Amino acid sequence: MKLQRQVPIGLLWSSEGTYQRLGQSSLAGARDAIAAINRSRDYGFELHALEYDPRGQLDGYRDGATALLDAGARHVFGATTSASRKELIPDIQQRNALLWYSCSYEGFESSENVVYLCACPNQALLPLLHYALAAFGKAAFLVGSNYVWGWESNRITREVLQLAGGEVLGERYVHLGSTAGIADLIPALLRRPPSFVLNNLVGESSYSFLQALDAACADANLRLPVLSYDLTEAELDRVGPMRALRLFTAGPYFEESEPAFTLRQAKLHGPRRLSHIYTCAYVSVELFAQALRACGGDDPEPLLAYLYDTPVDTAIGTIRLSARNNHGALPCHIAELRDGRFRIVHSETRPIEADPYLTATDMRIFEAFSDDAQRRHLRIVK
Repeated sequence: MKLQRQVPIGLLWSSEGTYQRLGQSSLAGARDAIAAINRSRDYGFELHALEYDPRGQLDGYRDGATALLDAGARHVFGATTSASRKELIPDIQQRNALLWYSCSYEGFESSENVVYLCACPNQALLPLLHYALAAFGKAAFLVGSNYVWGWESNRITREVLQLAGGEVLGERYVHLGSTAGIADLIPALLRRPPSFVLNNLVGESSYSFLQALDAACADANLRLPVLSYDLTEAELDRVGPMRALRLFTAGPYFEESEPAFTLRQAKLHGPRRLSHIYTCAYVSVELFAQALRACGGDDPEPLLAYLYDTPVDTAIGTIRLSARNNHGALPCHIAELRDGRFRIVHSETRPIEADPYLTATDMRIFEAFSDDAQRRHLRIVK
């Protein structure tokens, strides 16, 4: 039997630390896609995964990228947080490699050396806010981890609320991964209950906050919507059951949005919670393999050119990469946690083209929520 050519690729996700469940879910998606590609024998090559675990440490990502590139990988799949992604970009650029990034992020970035395959704000946050304004009202309380994800997501939300004639009743930040002081957020939040909470905390900070807020709302007999567009199925076992909170999230995939893919993965790999970051990591490897087969080599430039021109059928539908910003157009579903699973409550009618800098998005749609034709200035209550 003729041996197939092996193509090295790097996997760079953390399986330890405050956001370990996100890293583990992404890593599982990439591994499962690699196994499916190698099992098919239809590609003329096999993908050889080189793995490095940064263990949740920011400097570990740069060390990992260097190790993977030195080992022969020209394509690195990974990073969970924006801080880790930004840490990688200079080295990826200098080595003429590609980083395949498959987690939601806050936008305002476009690199020739990064392929963005999960939602930026116009593909998830804005539809989620539109849903919440219509369903719950215009007074929001904002919380976030103290880095670029929380800052930018909350800034965009402020702009939306200003257009809608809404209010920010409070805004608080917590150091990434910290649980200290989480309980102190609750009295300020419940002093005047908002229409909804936007939770941009990450990992252990988010889980502790949700549990503390749920307990306080249950004691106060208050049913409170909380939006977390970075919350995934992979974290629900750590979040635990909610008695008083209504948890909403948004993304390009939920288990019931692609039932055939969900069932196939369960048959192949056993029961496991699939998430949109699992599926986007899976899709990123799918896209790479399709382009590699068509181009015959792993040079990033022709692979990108192929993906700009060629729609590829994936687990979440047909994706074509934008030559303007290296982002994919993605479906958007909004889901609520019910009986331990996210159930879809709204889906956009078609995939949403990425607009990472919000220069092409018509934000005036939010003016329809304003009671004042002149739109009052955003009022911040401290």
